[in-house]
Amino acid sequence: MVLSTVDNERQKRLTDLLSIVQLKKEQTLHEPITCPPKKNGPQPMPKKSKPAPAPPKPRSKTTVLPNYYFNVDKTCNQLDLPLHSSVDIRPYQQEAVDAIIDKSDSDTSKHFARSGIIVLPCGAGKTLTSILVAASIQKPILVVCSTIIAAEQFSKEFLRFTTLMASKTGMFAGAKKWPFNGPSGVLFTTYTMLVDSKHRTADSKKMNTFIDKTEWGLVILDEVHCVPANNFAKAILKIKAKVRLGLTATMLREDERIGDLETLVGPTLYHAKWKELADKGYIAKVICTQVESDMTPKVKSTHEKVQVQGNGFLGSGHHLKALLAILNPKKMQICQRLIQYHEAKGDKVLVYCDHIDALKLYAEKVNRPYIYGGTPIEEARQLLSRFQIDISNVNEDDLSWNDIAKRRSLKSKQVNTLFLSRIGDTSLDLPAATVLIQVSSHFGSRRQEAQRLGRVLRAKKRNEKGFYSRFYTLVTNDTHEVQFSEKRRQFLEEDCGYGYQIWRVGKEEEGGWAVEANRDHSSPGDDEVKTDPLTCTIQGADQRPFATEEEETALINHLINLKNYLVETEEEELVSATAVTTAGTKRKSTATAEGLITATNGTSASKTSIVLSKNPALITS
Repeated sequence: MVLSTVDNERQKRLTDLLSIVQLKKEQTLHEPITCPPKKNGPQPMPKKSKPAPAPPKPRSKTTVLPNYYFNVDKTCNQLDLPLHSSVDIRPYQQEAVDAIIDKSDSDTSKHFARSGIIVLPCGAGKTLTSILVAASIQKPILVVCSTIIAAEQFSKEFLRFTTLMASKTGMFAGAKKWPFNGPSGVLFTTYTMLVDSKHRTADSKKMNTFIDKTEWGLVILDEVHCVPANNFAKAILKIKAKVRLGLTATMLREDERIGDLETLVGPTLYHAKWKELADKGYIAKVICTQVESDMTPKVKSTHEKVQVQGNGFLGSGHHLKALLAILNPKKMQICQRLIQYHEAKGDKVLVYCDHIDALKLYAEKVNRPYIYGGTPIEEARQLLSRFQIDISNVNEDDLSWNDIAKRRSLKSKQVNTLFLSRIGDTSLDLPAATVLIQVSSHFGSRRQEAQRLGRVLRAKKRNEKGFYSRFYTLVTNDTHEVQFSEKRRQFLEEDCGYGYQIWRVGKEEEGGWAVEANRDHSSPGDDEVKTDPLTCTIQGADQRPFATEEEETALINHLINLKNYLVETEEEELVSATAVTTAGTKRKSTATAEGLITATNGTSASKTSIVLSKNPALITS
């Protein structure tokens, strides 16, 4: 390219100008800073400038509490807390207590308690273990839980295992706000109730003042992995406590802040292996199975045309692709078949789905009830209660008319399969559950995988010969579900000791599908189920959902025309999927079912609903 004379002159002027600016900048950097002389008369007000951001404060290294010599302490009131004589303490529970309470010295004045964390699987008795610690210290106790239902369950367990009177218990959770009677007792609350808020009621202010003024001998932190969230950590650290005891089944956070617990609470003092407890019969043995299936051609074609734009895994394009993977008709039909098979065997089935739109559609097509954040609290409680009804098969010829009538009345109320959103991940005690089916999950969250597995570890049938709980994960091939599932599965295999079977579902055959099963070395030899759920013929089975091309087309059009998407998620785990910002994303707290989940804004561990507005140009032609 040849430049004209005018262009050459213009280029030269620009070069000279840049040289002058650079020279002036260098002179300014080397000039000493001098104050201008004061002038007589009124001076104009200087413009306000934004203060420079304060450097981040280093994390405290001294928040771990010193050993507490509870027998000689006079600052905390005494609490009479004897255990019932019928309490059965398991060996590993006693080991966990001994890791916290040191009574090795013959001089009782030298007995002390350490602050720290106990890690036990779901269903292994973390609550009783903490009660044993409380019974040793016998000082005022504050129990902090993640949800209202968890706080209520903790309260019931204290009354069940000890001789504590109900008047000596207090509750500060949701609408329940009362302290214990007398100078000492046990108070149950949730993390969100402790967080400062400008909108507190007068009753809440009184309860927070009560907590702040009380000298607590022991603070029990249930689901302690929640504590590193900024607002929760501040609230916990300001409580006057002699001992902090953290309880969890999963020492995991996807934001890598789990290490903060060592300074906020204390070190891990006891950690039990899941598989070892299962082998000894303390928790149920579980067979984990990943069921892989292809998309139907029509859904796959739509899935490939969806444009995923700047927001990555949080964008509306991703959520449409996720819905197509979750609602893959073949996957829905497999889920329906697993439910039919296990109900026929007398199992109780939980089906988990994070995406609310998909959850509702699954429940509608399979004709089973569901619970999510918007379910009215009383309806949710009734469904959970009906799920616990377990009517065994007996010969009614041997029963009286009265007994037969009672059985038939209960049978009409019982729920054998229940669909759940993320609100069922923690704090639900459902020992009737023996089978869990996961049709969608929260990205690659390892903690969620472990929490959901824990829902079937309490199974009442766990000590029956040849019994195994079942944990199915349904995955659609050639989608994001595959990579996320691998990350989640790796944790259960390497950290918890569970093996996985892989079922690759092929073409449809008479009664079911062709299944290629890869069973690892951990698969039990006495597994009577094998691949029967997908290969056998089930008489009287319901019609399969979206079994025709017309129904598939209607499903695709329904998903494309959704105005926005609703997903329950935890902010702290978004980093497991993406590091991009979520500008333009609207957030709102989960609406109801407060007894199942407490939602908060501004804390990194809150469960929220994400509503994503649709982009009209998601599908390419």
